[in-house]
Amino acid sequence: MNIDNNFCWDHCPLCHSTHINKIGDADYSGEVKFSTQEVNLGRHPELWNCGQCSSRFVQNIIPEATSVLLYTNSNADQRWQSIPFEQHKTPEVIRTMAEVLVNKGRILDIGCNTGELLDFARSQGCITSGLEYSSASREILLSKGHSAHKSFDELTDKFDVITAFDLVEHLYDVPDFLNHCYDRLVSGGKLVLLTGDIQSVSARSAGAGWWYAQYPEHIVFPSKYFFEKFSDFQLETWLPTFASAGYVLPGYRVILSRLKRLITMNKYNGMPSRLPDHVMIILTKVDM
Repeated sequence: MNIDNNFCWDHCPLCHSTHINKIGDADYSGEVKFSTQEVNLGRHPELWNCGQCSSRFVQNIIPEATSVLLYTNSNADQRWQSIPFEQHKTPEVIRTMAEVLVNKGRILDIGCNTGELLDFARSQGCITSGLEYSSASREILLSKGHSAHKSFDELTDKFDVITAFDLVEHLYDVPDFLNHCYDRLVSGGKLVLLTGDIQSVSARSAGAGWWYAQYPEHIVFPSKYFFEKFSDFQLETWLPTFASAGYVLPGYRVILSRLKRLITMNKYNGMPSRLPDHVMIILTKVDM
């Protein structure tokens, strides 16, 4: 499928500042996968920086309406393995998530794929709902006994906890997403996010070549400063971690990889990372 990835922002999509500049070209173009859909991109994506909030974002991306269609028609369950949450994520993420869910009732997981986080939440006594574009994934959610929805418009309940793991980097309008979450949370409710940390050591070292910015779905990378300044939520926890337990490698593996890169003269893409390159974020709703 040929796609003209011609969408660009004239301002930072996070804080709306026009103080933005190009970092460099991302390391992908041409034939790539968007979720499970094969696409051919006509333009070379670029990584840009915001001088106001220190977030980064990609220019020359797939227009939002096209991306929604691609997500809807993809089989995300075929791309991402359905590994139990407590096996897939790092110990600190599992422990922190269990603490968040103590004595909580309703949880909504946004971008939940086939519901592994919801399975974990149900084991902690929660009433579980998922929001997912993929129709195939929604069918799996329903078969497992979770409520399944396609959009915020279908929701009528309010939730004690909303989670969005590996989702923020996909969003065209993060502030609007946060506002929707605010409206769907009870007083004092928690919004829990997991995403790549653009200010991590490996991301800064790799620049435009950072591995997490090499997916056409990954278009925005909010900074800690952005979340600290978002007035509707209070930043409660900023927990450095890894994307999953599989990315936590022993020191000798990291050293061997660095030696190989020196020998082959390959640029560093942030993998493997000796230090965490993701972050778990817990935001508490501030009643206005």
